[in-house]
Amino acid sequence: MRTTFTYDHYADYAELTERLLYFKEQYPKYMHLKSLGQTPEGRELWAVEVTDLGTGNFDEKPAQHIDGNTHAGEVTGSMAALHQLDVLLTMHDDPQIARLLQTYTFTFIPRISPDGAEVYLKTPAALRSVNRPSGKAPEGVVRQDLDGDGVIRWMRIADEDGAWATDEEEPRLLRRRRPDEIEGVFYTVMPEGMLQGKTDSVLKAAPALWGLDFNRNYPCWWKPEQPGAGNYPLDNPETRAVADFLIAHPNVGVMITHHTSGGMILNPPGPFSEAQQEPLDRKIVHAIGALAKEEMGYPLLNLYDGFHCTEEDYAAGAGDDWAYLNRGIFAVTAELWDCQSRAGISVEEQLDPDLGEAERLRQQKLTLKWIDAHCPQAWKPWTAWDHPQFGQVEIGGLDYKFTIQNCPPAYLKQECEKATRFALRQVRLLPRLVIRRFQAQPLGHDFVKLSAEIVNHGYLPTYISSQRRQMKLAEPIRVELSGAEIIQGQAQSEIEALEGYALDQTELSFSSVYGQTAAMRKQLEWIIRAPVPTTVELQVMCAQAGQIRAVCTIE
Repeated sequence: MRTTFTYDHYADYAELTERLLYFKEQYPKYMHLKSLGQTPEGRELWAVEVTDLGTGNFDEKPAQHIDGNTHAGEVTGSMAALHQLDVLLTMHDDPQIARLLQTYTFTFIPRISPDGAEVYLKTPAALRSVNRPSGKAPEGVVRQDLDGDGVIRWMRIADEDGAWATDEEEPRLLRRRRPDEIEGVFYTVMPEGMLQGKTDSVLKAAPALWGLDFNRNYPCWWKPEQPGAGNYPLDNPETRAVADFLIAHPNVGVMITHHTSGGMILNPPGPFSEAQQEPLDRKIVHAIGALAKEEMGYPLLNLYDGFHCTEEDYAAGAGDDWAYLNRGIFAVTAELWDCQSRAGISVEEQLDPDLGEAERLRQQKLTLKWIDAHCPQAWKPWTAWDHPQFGQVEIGGLDYKFTIQNCPPAYLKQECEKATRFALRQVRLLPRLVIRRFQAQPLGHDFVKLSAEIVNHGYLPTYISSQRRQMKLAEPIRVELSGAEIIQGQAQSEIEALEGYALDQTELSFSSVYGQTAAMRKQLEWIIRAPVPTTVELQVMCAQAGQIRAVCTIE
């Protein structure tokens, strides 16, 4: 894939903005850049629209939406969004990309949390979504880079009552102390940091200083008691801006929200099992998942089923759930990058609800072996450090932020390319209206019979999803004929919907062909009075499926 910029490091806010402004300057016939508002720290929340403006405006074509960095530390996601934008613009003259730009609109919010990402990229801290206090001051061991190496790692404290011991096979790792293990060197394990607040006989890791979670803040089955949910749905300016943007773009029918990590594609619904989902929508989601599997190697998982959720502990208020359940958009979450899978640990093994201590340690050993071979600098040996509160401790372990949570920079381009390949296939599922055979038949005495066939060439129906239809958000197809006196027929009419070929019900076997095709086309006729020469125009418009025009000249 040809790009203008390199994808071998993570762009901070200044560089991200510089890239977007460059694209705006270089590609005015394809791109519109705007700010959805400023964050509390004064950074712009950038949004981008991309299409070939020579073949229609942004709102005249069905659209795909891409975003990243809902969570501050998941910076691979923002780079994947930037990469797709880069490919579309840099390769606009490639025949395949050109056809996509002529047919579809692409919208992007590359970095939903610019404030949080800036903290993540420029300090040792890790945080969920944004660096705004949530709840009371944390008590316990507060994470801090004590040895000044720029990374917050593990801290082990020699303790005869400790629950951890050095693993015999891999001494860099710690295993849980055996029930009958009396003799040996044992440790208490904490995150690298300082003890804050009350001190008593129990030593605990403090909860996160910044606990807000944008992916629990959307108005879809929102639960106030869920950690990070906020005071009320969309009370964060960033999530409110995302919701307003999608509402203002009814032509968005498919969406990918880029997160990390785990190497999987998550699909709504999240608050309940997909067995309760409307069958057509479930079929389409699985078709999208099959594309992701082909291009990325990542399996499709329903969040509720795949993570063994219950009615009490499901993930509420998620952005992809809101996009699907409240707006009818086929939204999936791409959990980019999976170090463990590269180490030979399957997603199913990682998510095993009965994962025991022995299996956990086995998976850590395999992961560490992969790290040794591909990014050995990420691991720091246990190193003595004089702690002002605990005395002699040892600090060591993994740079979690850029091995597990995000790609090591050497793997970033590869991960971005996989995400872009998937996205450029997903967009092709959108409905695509075509006016076929718009023609005239003279009847004599200036009377003319006009006929046209309106067809949906897309996989998806013009109403996008059954969910959108149920929410009464799907707009009909409006048809307008102008340029002549209409004797029979209507100048303005509506077609409720045209199905996509996803709804084709024919079946094929060696013994039989049976079933029926989908209702993908509509025949229209008019009688007009049209003295020669007359040019009539036919416009077909649908909020979800775009706008098309055709002319017929009567000579």
